[in-house]
This record gives sequence, structure tokens and C-alpha cells, in this order.
Amino acid sequence: MVGLRLFLPESWTNDPERMARAGVPKDRQTALTKPEIAIEEIDRVIASGVRSAVCLPIQGTAPAGHSVRL
Repeated sequence: MVGLRLFLPESWTNDPERMARAGVPKDRQTALTKPEIAIEEIDRVIASGVRSAVCLPIQGTAPAGHSVRL
């Protein structure tokens, strides 16, 4: 596994005290949708030099058996 980014709902990102207590870095304190996070992570992995990979969705985020080949 190359890496993961935690999904933070707006109830968290709208609460600066909660974000500080949890130690969420300032540059990650923006609410993003799960598809937005996935695109950012795919872009990050490609930029790191990975030339071929398979992205598998976490259970409950996409229909079973779906994957994306990069």
C-alpha cells in the first residue's frame, strides 16, 4: 500500500478546536469528498514515479469488484 488520507467530514473541519486536539495538519483541515481525496492520492502516487498500479475502493465506497488500472 502506498498511502492513505483520512476522510474528514465537515463536522470536523468546521471545528478548529477538534482539529487541533486531533493534531490534523493545517494543510489537511479542508473537507473533501471521498472522490476528491481519491483523485489527489492517485495524482500524488503518479507524481512519485509509480508507473502501473491498481486502485481498489474501500468496502462501501464503490460497487463490489470495481477497480481502476493506472
